[in-house]
Amino acid sequence: MTEIPAIIIAALLGALQGFTEFLPISSSAHLYAVPYLFLLNDPLLDSLAFAAVLHLGTLAAVLVAMRHEVVRLTGVVLRFIFSLGRTRGEASDERLIVAIILGTIPAAIAGALASDLIDGALRSPIIVAAAVLAGAVLLGVAERFGRRERPLEGIAIFDGIFTGLAQALALIPGISRSGATISAGLLLGFNRASAARFSFLLGIPAIAGGGLLELRKLAEAGGISDGSVPLLLVGIATSFFAGLLAISLLLRLLSGSSTRLFVFYRIAFALLLIGTALSRGGI
Repeated sequence: MTEIPAIIIAALLGALQGFTEFLPISSSAHLYAVPYLFLLNDPLLDSLAFAAVLHLGTLAAVLVAMRHEVVRLTGVVLRFIFSLGRTRGEASDERLIVAIILGTIPAAIAGALASDLIDGALRSPIIVAAAVLAGAVLLGVAERFGRRERPLEGIAIFDGIFTGLAQALALIPGISRSGATISAGLLLGFNRASAARFSFLLGIPAIAGGGLLELRKLAEAGGISDGSVPLLLVGIATSFFAGLLAISLLLRLLSGSSTRLFVFYRIAFALLLIGTALSRGGI
């Protein structure tokens, strides 16, 4: 069997990470499943450096895609701080900022307490497939029963907390951060586009935090070798452009269609994982 060049693996994994990070289909499940399904065994797949730079690529993608909201909300925060609270922004922007802050806390706590379990025991084909199916059920229920009436401007503190708890649940590989948070938004009555936009904004600190964690592990392991730099740059570039494409595609799709396509995809993906695991006689 011909060995796949490392730069091709870097490009493919970067694109896979960027594309699946923002679609409600679970990036962690796909990054686990692709090497498992295709029996890929390359040092790059387990590289701390590569994991870290993929986060940098997707973080850059969401910052660019949501740049208008990011600049506006950052301006509100800075004006509030430098005026010692005398200059306030729009009430809807202030509520959104508070919702993002509160929504970030549950995942940060869960990640700190359960990172070893998440990185180890929860990574097997059957467990990942079960999480993918659970995420499909959650998204299907949210699509079926969500009222889809509320705009993002109507966000409240409880919305941030509830969506943050869903984001914490998504630390389980296969649940999907975007899938869980979009599902939470739909269950809270937000329209599909608003649920997706809040998911993206809430994902900024989560993705940045994940990247910083990987960079810390990388520093502890001795840093980046000179020979891996071209591969890392390829991974950043492909994850960035794939992330931009995924965000644009999802917002366009949800402006006129339901999320059922992703529900069906998740079910098929989970069945493929389960079938492969059973055919190999293991879990």
